[in-house]
Amino acid sequence: MIDVHMHIGKLYVGEKPLTPRHLLRFMDANEIEKAILLPIESPEEAHYYVTTEYVMRVARKYPDRFVAGCNVDPRVGTGDNSRILRARLTDYRDRGCKAYGEAMSGLAIDDPALQRVYRICGELRMPVIYHIDGFRNVDEKGFPRFERTLRMFPETVFVGHAQHFWAEISGDVTDDQFSSYPKGPITPGGAMPRLMETFPNLYADLSAGSAYNALTRDLPFGYAFLERFQDRLFFGTDVCRYVQPIDVIPFLKEARDNKRISKLAFEKITRLNALRVFGL
Repeated sequence: MIDVHMHIGKLYVGEKPLTPRHLLRFMDANEIEKAILLPIESPEEAHYYVTTEYVMRVARKYPDRFVAGCNVDPRVGTGDNSRILRARLTDYRDRGCKAYGEAMSGLAIDDPALQRVYRICGELRMPVIYHIDGFRNVDEKGFPRFERTLRMFPETVFVGHAQHFWAEISGDVTDDQFSSYPKGPITPGGAMPRLMETFPNLYADLSAGSAYNALTRDLPFGYAFLERFQDRLFFGTDVCRYVQPIDVIPFLKEARDNKRISKLAFEKITRLNALRVFGL
């Protein structure tokens, strides 16, 4: 399997850092052949920064196991910072970074600073892995801002993740669920499946508890969702703590083994889509 969403380094006060050796042991135990490491460069993301330069050093040391993502806080500099963003992102792309993320700044999802990032990433063919909840990449119910963004940047690949993104799988989402894990059957009319159907540049990663919760709160719907969007989903763990349950791994394997999803869908979600979209 290929994990498109993994973290490294010291992220939280009072917790052990995620070392390359620890991550490799985790990957070996869970049959993960390769992982994209995502830096932390916005203050809203975690308690410490993990720079792109550090992530690239780790990827160079373990080129068969780790791939570098890159991150630049969209507010870097002053005023129109397009020149700064373009120079840094182009440099990172040229040095082997395969994704921008995790986009996690405390801005509206259509903020002009983020729009500059989206435009440049589209030009560089660098997918944007973004986290959307009630505090970061903020949007209203139904994703009106995000829908406009997808329409504005058709050449940019967006990879959705986190609580608000997955809460919108159901048509009955409420404002107080943007940073939580809603339970109960899926109601038709969710904004996220609608946008997935409408915009071919929208993908999703299955990392963290938000994706697992969305897919298992209504199992028949979840299995059908995996089959329906098998070409647009990526396996991911969002490992960010030294000890962390990753429920999506046994869930996907059991779905395959029990023929709830096809073997081809499993292979696409856990490996083939990452190879194709991220150019691994």
